[in-house]
Amino acid sequence: MSQEKQPHLDGDLHLRSELKCGRDVMRCQFNKDGSLLAVGLSDGAVKVYSPDSGDQVLTLRDSSSSRMPVTGLRFISSSESRCLLLAAYAKGSVRCWYPWGGDCLWALRESDDPTDGEKASPSETLCLAVSPDGERAATGESNATIHLYDLHTHQSILNCQASSCRTVMDGHRSRVFAVTFHPERETEFISAGWDNTIQALHIDAAKNHILSGSWRSRDSLEVWDYGSGRKVCDVSDLQHASKIYTCHWLGESHMVVGGSEDNMLAVISRNSLQTEGRLAGLGSPVCSSSVCVGGKQSGLIAGASGSSVYLLDHHK
Repeated sequence: MSQEKQPHLDGDLHLRSELKCGRDVMRCQFNKDGSLLAVGLSDGAVKVYSPDSGDQVLTLRDSSSSRMPVTGLRFISSSESRCLLLAAYAKGSVRCWYPWGGDCLWALRESDDPTDGEKASPSETLCLAVSPDGERAATGESNATIHLYDLHTHQSILNCQASSCRTVMDGHRSRVFAVTFHPERETEFISAGWDNTIQALHIDAAKNHILSGSWRSRDSLEVWDYGSGRKVCDVSDLQHASKIYTCHWLGESHMVVGGSEDNMLAVISRNSLQTEGRLAGLGSPVCSSSVCVGGKQSGLIAGASGSSVYLLDHHK
């Protein structure tokens, strides 16, 4: 009888703990100081964990919510400096939660307003981003629209859509799977989707470089110059072909990438473009990841695969 494939670690990655979440994990996200990790599940629940202890703190679920997957998570601060959590759902809504009380404070519902009077088709929310000053949120939709919101008034500011001219590239023509703000420019964001298979984006402000991951077998991980849009390099050292679902810069000298085929999460050197550590052989693709950027947990990596989230340290 063949044995079930077991996960294994290579190189400079070390497993701190495995969080078993009970349902397939769609998204994971640290708060700013790493004291909380939010995990969005396929049934619409959001579980909040303490990365320090690995304990589940609470579960967030609105009684009126349908069991549609969580597609985006972002922590923000209120005007009273309270820690709040934005959660986007595939059903086309965004909810703001106060994690410590378990309360839903307000909600946004994506709405399509067709100009020709025809009834709009339902749209799924597929991704979520928040500006660095916490003033605005952007969502990417299955109907190729990007919605921009004011987080103080909870009102729509702008709907970004392509024009009717097919010979001009002035917007998306298919599902938008990734959107992210420039970390130092509150009014600028970039997006990607099924137009050319890019699934994940992350900007490094220090060098003004974009890291992009694509769900394809070749050239799946690339670095681009933000100012010119020119490709800086391909990152081909994934040891095995992998289609990318998630990628992040890890400090100034490394990158984190996760995907399918080999079902792996890897840490790659930005200088040598060589893999320094890898969690591989997982039972499901790594569909989401997060890097803690502050506090005593700074540099801690979370990678979601199946119904588990793996917390990993990178020892250089």
